[in-house]
Amino acid sequence: MRQRRRAPRRASAARLESADWAFHADDAAVFAALARRRHVRSLREYFGAPAYAELALLAAAAERAGPPRGPRVLILPGIMGSKLGGASAGVLWIDPLRISDGRLTDLKLPAGNEIGASGVLLLSYARLKLELDIAGCDARLHSYDWRRGIDELGAQFAAQIVGEGQPVIVVAHSMGGLVARAALRLMPKRWVRRLIMLGTPNQGSFAAVQALRGTYPFVRKMALLDRSHSAEYLAEKVFSTFPGMYHLLPSQRLRGIDLFDRRCWPAGPRPRADLLAGVAAARARLAPADSRMVQIVGVNQDTVVAVRRTAAGFQYALARSGDGTVPVALAMLPGLRTYYVEELHSNLANNPRVVRAIVDLVGSGRTRQLPRRWRVEPGELRHTDDGQLRREGGAKIDWRTLTPAERAAALADLDSARLLCRV
Repeated sequence: MRQRRRAPRRASAARLESADWAFHADDAAVFAALARRRHVRSLREYFGAPAYAELALLAAAAERAGPPRGPRVLILPGIMGSKLGGASAGVLWIDPLRISDGRLTDLKLPAGNEIGASGVLLLSYARLKLELDIAGCDARLHSYDWRRGIDELGAQFAAQIVGEGQPVIVVAHSMGGLVARAALRLMPKRWVRRLIMLGTPNQGSFAAVQALRGTYPFVRKMALLDRSHSAEYLAEKVFSTFPGMYHLLPSQRLRGIDLFDRRCWPAGPRPRADLLAGVAAARARLAPADSRMVQIVGVNQDTVVAVRRTAAGFQYALARSGDGTVPVALAMLPGLRTYYVEELHSNLANNPRVVRAIVDLVGSGRTRQLPRRWRVEPGELRHTDDGQLRREGGAKIDWRTLTPAERAAALADLDSARLLCRV
């Protein structure tokens, strides 16, 4: 006797609205809800139960700390670390329901010019802000439209700092460090007392190559939520329109390949020639190293350290000399005081030792929390290529049919891809 197939579960509109609150709420509302134990179900799904419990305690302690006594600290996230949306469209990045409906294509430039930054993805930055608040700092999150070029974003950031009329300390993760360096080039030194960079790809990252090829694991995981488009389609039609993505390409010369010549890219998703042509000018506008800057670099994680062209496409070499996204060689800005930590790229701003080191650096410019030297762990180069990365996929996900536990697991899986790959 044949069994009847069960109809797929569909969550009620009310449950989805309640569960998705954290994706749409502004940053201040999320911190208030953490401190007062409101929207618990949504926040547990968003952060994961263990992180939620810890952040709720930190948020309550930050509220009890009272008015700030210390310096103003601006926290800049990395690429893809700011929410994007518009007054009429609402939050698009990152709202799983809208992604499921194929709305990532609305981010394409220039059609998506009416969309802008609307907050920070707090998964990676809530702890840092709360710990700085508890230490007495006036810590503020600075979201930005990471699709744009670092030169444009740097000019906006500089204008904000000068317009507010108060010198600041900047803590910048990943691409945020490049935005900060672009801003420093445009201001007198008195406006930024210190710049603390976390995993900033000062010489670029091969993750940007993979994003433009549609083989970046985070992009591929995100494409599983999009029931209408493949990762290759999103790379070629959407992400390839973002100047900010191009400004993260490795600036070093590669043997046998010129990443800034579109003809050197294999068949499949390729970058746009006009946007490649603008990279050198944008990077030339970055401030050089000076005494105000310090960098924290992640190490001993499998990281793409080289790329070469083969008959099958791009082949990537991996070694344990980076943070999983940015190789040490491409993170380094010569002349800067450097600290090292064994941590993945996306978790740099979430690592307790790093957070304690940042609190020290904000207060005194020095820390003993992290070592100043790093020893390379021995190991052979491993290799992967576009084809292999494309085969490591999965089935499409219908967000509307997931139970709360399945939603939390899907977010954790998505976050694991970001830990390995986000720049």
